[in-house]
Amino acid sequence: MQRQLLAVAAALECLTGVAAIVIPGIVIALLLGVEPSSAALMTGRLLGVALLSLGIACWYATTDRGGSARTGTLRAITLYNAGVGLLLLVFAATGMATGLLAWIAGILHLGLAVAFAASLRHSAAAPSAKSAI
Repeated sequence: MQRQLLAVAAALECLTGVAAIVIPGIVIALLLGVEPSSAALMTGRLLGVALLSLGIACWYATTDRGGSARTGTLRAITLYNAGVGLLLLVFAATGMATGLLAWIAGILHLGLAVAFAASLRHSAAAPSAKSAI
């Protein structure tokens, strides 16, 4: 399950990252419902690079067999999804983000955070092969 979640996160973050780099104005307008300033466009591009990097880390973690690199990536993507989901929903609920996409993205991120947290909890509860030897 973790590999599939990481692959989904990798695809979503890479696609969003590339979009934020190439067309930051459209991404910001769709997500927040505002016309971005030049500073917001640059911030959007910086966000795009960060998302692309996170997506690449998630993709490579799919091939890790449960080591510390995978666990660290899982924890990081769980925190990211929970934080971004909450922020987007708060922005939407307070009217700071007027785009419908803020609600959708916020709910999607929180759903992914719950799924990642459950997968981490499940893997922590499962007995390791080393302890059985």
